Amino acid sequence: MNMRPTQAGEKTMERTVASRLGFAISEPASFLIKSGIFLTLCGVTLFVTLAASYPAVHDTLHNVRHALAVVPCH
Repeated sequence: MNMRPTQAGEKTMERTVASRLGFAISEPASFLIKSGIFLTLCGVTLFVTLAASYPAVHDTLHNVRHALAVVPCH
């Protein structure tokens, strides 16, 4: 069974999103926005896990922070 949506289905989805937002976004702009969101989430996750002073997170990742040698611990 073919699970890939047809071209008509993809166009319908694009129109639905465009009509809901009130504007259409080009493919390169959409890629940049999605990439930016993804990289921001990755950065926030790394910051929280490696720079958190919250004891539960700090104690769990203490040895990892020392092993990296680029993340100051103390």
